[in-house]
Amino acid sequence: MRGTHTFLLHEETVDFIIDAETYFNPPVLNIQQGGESIQHHFSNEQLAELEYKIRTYLDGIRYPETPDQQLLLHDECIAAIEEGIA
Repeated sequence: MRGTHTFLLHEETVDFIIDAETYFNPPVLNIQQGGESIQHHFSNEQLAELEYKIRTYLDGIRYPETPDQQLLLHDECIAAIEEGIA
């Protein structure tokens, strides 16, 4: 079944709930916002792939308010080396 459903995620709180797999049903991802709800039936492998893709996306986001600790350490090392040479 194909279809497109759109939630305006900026307006309200969105709840994500995963109902565990049962003997008769696969795991169900429930996406709820206000009175609206979408249920996606996934296999465990599909849920794992979804988790991987979301984690990969989030790992790629750089937050400007969070300083890059490795970059700060690198800059401090370069400054220390330059002071030692001068």
